[in-house]
Amino acid sequence: MVTPTDSIRKKLYNLWAYNPYLTPKKACEQLQLHYKRHGNYVKKLLSEFRSYYSFGSPQEALRCPHRRVFVWECISRVVELPVGWSVVANRNDMWVFRHDLGSVHWYKNGLVRLYLRGSVQLARAKELFCRAFSWFGPEELKKYLDVPLREESKHWVFDLGAPVPRFDIRKFERSHGLRIYNDKSHTTSIEVEETSPFWIDEWRKTNQEFGQVIGQFGVEIKEHLKLIQVWQKQATIMRLKPIKRKIKMQEAPRQRSILEFMH
Repeated sequence: MVTPTDSIRKKLYNLWAYNPYLTPKKACEQLQLHYKRHGNYVKKLLSEFRSYYSFGSPQEALRCPHRRVFVWECISRVVELPVGWSVVANRNDMWVFRHDLGSVHWYKNGLVRLYLRGSVQLARAKELFCRAFSWFGPEELKKYLDVPLREESKHWVFDLGAPVPRFDIRKFERSHGLRIYNDKSHTTSIEVEETSPFWIDEWRKTNQEFGQVIGQFGVEIKEHLKLIQVWQKQATIMRLKPIKRKIKMQEAPRQRSILEFMH
């Protein structure tokens, strides 16, 4: 048999699961409870709910994201293994560079993945890249680093303070690039992984092609403007020719009459 007290507890927990920001006074109003009579009990239940059901409380990620990955696609591999790099034979001859800042993976097809460790700063990612590719000259480093770095994925860990069952939600992975899961590597946490959604690469390609088209259009417009200026000069010259001829014809009899008068 369910007692009235248990019924109130269940109703309150359902309210807070739906809206964890609901205050005890508002909760009493929604359940039509007298606040002066039930207020202390409702506050106690809210405290218990936030202690044992951390899903109801706003959660902050751990101080540093667990992992951030940056990608470069077309860096041709050198013939000899550079200093500081090692070969991972069981991963299709992948080369890896390890450092306190993170690690860099370099594949046969030119794909480079940089795994940044610690605080999230682009300066740290660039420093790790420079250490890994220490033989690059200034021009090559500028080519790869003086552009917006392409970030492939981010990873956060939200600690809930209570055991969490294993689960894996991939519903929004393709559309929004979000995967929410717990693989028991952090038993009391929820892990959120953000990757580039399927349409972002196509959008980047379209955006790049659009930029190239705009650049070509600008060049062609400049050439057209130069041609228009040439036509304008030619038209001005052609327009002035008959005017000058008419002026000469009008001035010639006047000069002749002055000469006759002087004689």
